[in-house]
Amino acid sequence: MESSDRSLIEELSKENFLLMKLYREHEELEGKLSKYGGKPFLTSEEEVEQKRLKTTKLRGMDRMMSILSSYKRVN
Repeated sequence: MESSDRSLIEELSKENFLLMKLYREHEELEGKLSKYGGKPFLTSEEEVEQKRLKTTKLRGMDRMMSILSSYKRVN
């Protein structure tokens, strides 16, 4: 995520509860995914969980970018 988008999300999340929720989930998922990044090998269960977390994170990012896009069109 670009720093300009991150700054805008942080500012808009003060007014937009959904954006705030999505941003917090995004940060939480980043933390959960980081534990898999340091491992040289993943078990099949870990691979499935990592893929699920990445998919969830991507869906949330898409929703956040959609909200930002709507905001940028209005302003």
